[in-house]
Amino acid sequence: MIHQILVAVDGSENATKALDFALDLAEKFGANLTILNVSDSPALGAVPQDQTSLSTESMTMFSKDLTDIHQEILRKAVAHAKEIKPNVVLTSKLREGNPASQIVAEAKEASIDLIVVGHRGVGRVKELFGLGGISDKVAHIAPCNVAIVR
Repeated sequence: MIHQILVAVDGSENATKALDFALDLAEKFGANLTILNVSDSPALGAVPQDQTSLSTESMTMFSKDLTDIHQEILRKAVAHAKEIKPNVVLTSKLREGNPASQIVAEAKEASIDLIVVGHRGVGRVKELFGLGGISDKVAHIAPCNVAIVR
């Protein structure tokens, strides 16, 4: 039985399709739905230590701006969900780090029964080298079932 559903959103069209699918399932099964957005941490370690043009203040502002963007993506997803399916019990969460790892970590911590993610097409070169997207990585390491929505 499905009691807890996790849907990952990133503001893309495919993420909206995944959200709509997850909302339909949550309504059908009377499940709770968690909407998750993951802010992929900027590679601050890649900035040279002697870089004088990047002050601590500007890096803090950049980090805050990035967080604000992700909070807005999450806010829009929650508003969309409440408009479409007002009776579904929703929670929302923002995590920081590697998206696939954070989605799986949230699923483990929240005892999720089903993860729903949007499909993101990979280019021909990535496909040849076996470099899948976030949805592929989640499907391989998730502790529960994963639905990839096209």
